[in-house]
Amino acid sequence: MFIYILFTLLYIENTDKSDGDNVKIGIERTKKDQKLSINAAELKSKQSVRATFKLHEKTISLLKLSARHLKIKQKTLLDQLLEDESVLELLAEDAMTYSRDENECHFKTFVLGKMSLETLDDICSRHGVPRNFIVELSVTRLASYIDSLAETHQKRRSLLKKIDSCKGQLDNLLEEASTLLQEEDSFLIKLETLTARMARQIQELSKTVKENSEFLY
Repeated sequence: MFIYILFTLLYIENTDKSDGDNVKIGIERTKKDQKLSINAAELKSKQSVRATFKLHEKTISLLKLSARHLKIKQKTLLDQLLEDESVLELLAEDAMTYSRDENECHFKTFVLGKMSLETLDDICSRHGVPRNFIVELSVTRLASYIDSLAETHQKRRSLLKKIDSCKGQLDNLLEEASTLLQEEDSFLIKLETLTARMARQIQELSKTVKENSEFLY
């Protein structure tokens, strides 16, 4: 009788463990299935289509310029500008009173995300405005970014000019020291080292400064 009870308890214990393992395996499989499942909406949002817009030449230039400074593709940048439906709704209101010189506009083809284009078309249809206007107004939002960059680099150019002036004074001091001190004089040697080091640092600084022409659109 004792042996029977012992075997019964062992069987129940093993059964519980087995059931627990089965539940654990079931949960792991469910998580794996969820990860491997295909989200049709997500796949659709990543599809790309070609779309042609008639945009002002300054708008085209602004988009190209912004993409270059941000170091991303124009397609990626335009997609990001058009993906926020709430922003497009606000721009659609502005588009109702928007005007431009059509003689300065050109056709430009972009590769966009399908979802972004569908959202754009839907908003244009609801508000009765040309999608060219909303795209143009969306890109125009980048103007503040480029203008801010231009201002920053203008300040850098001004500072670099003052630094160059200091470098000129140091060069003059080195020339004067060369006439007053012996060639092996420790002061002269250190001054030469300082002048050379400053020249290298100014060269590195100049690499971070861009001309105003880099920000024209």
